[in-house]
Amino acid sequence: MMMADFREKIKTISSTNGSSAPENAKRLGMGCLMVALLAVFILTFFLAIGLFISGSWMIALVILLFFLISTAMAVLLLYPSKFDSL
Repeated sequence: MMMADFREKIKTISSTNGSSAPENAKRLGMGCLMVALLAVFILTFFLAIGLFISGSWMIALVILLFFLISTAMAVLLLYPSKFDSL
């Protein structure tokens, strides 16, 4: 019985429209996304530095390119193009 209630709650949450979500929930979700992206940025940056130091220049350049692309993506997420206030 408990699993059926849980499934029903998940269906209800997944069927809601994103524009009807409270602004605090939207900010919290974007904050969690930014924390996760920040962890990825830091790890890829350290990985690129380690590869440069060990002499793997080509792989380090690929990792550094990924780091730059992901940083640009974070900047775009940080400053949204439109504001949907309730």
